[in-house]
Amino acid sequence: MKGIKKILVPLDFSDCSKYAFYYALDIARDGKAEIFLLHIIDMDLLGKIADIKLCSKAKSKKLMEKNAKAELDKLVKVSTQKGGISGIMEIIEDGIPFLQILKKAKDLDIDLIIMGTFGTSTPMRRLFFGSTTERVLKGAKVPVLCIPLPQTIEG
Repeated sequence: MKGIKKILVPLDFSDCSKYAFYYALDIARDGKAEIFLLHIIDMDLLGKIADIKLCSKAKSKKLMEKNAKAELDKLVKVSTQKGGISGIMEIIEDGIPFLQILKKAKDLDIDLIIMGTFGTSTPMRRLFFGSTTERVLKGAKVPVLCIPLPQTIEG
């Protein structure tokens, strides 16, 4: 069995995806693995924004890229300050999230995908189309570690 040298962490910046990022930091630190942070600008969402004429598709994409870069930079800063991990790669792409995650995992020869169990999609969308995590699990050729948010158990 080969060790874990490359970890892909898809992020939609939900609390759950950020929590998965912290797991990835621990695993990367222990195994001296590289981390690739991946944010996908959802083309369906861009289309919906353009459809309701909030702003153009191009302007929406540019704003989303800017916001994603700022969020990724914050996480990288945390990782170098607290985690002692350097050399984290930031990737921002557009497309259909689960397809882009699977493509990046293959292209980068990833050993492990670490992602949150759920993200920012609505419950209705998950009901009819499934979650991004579910689709990645079904299509991945490498192990996928799904991280839920911690819950307090009462009683």
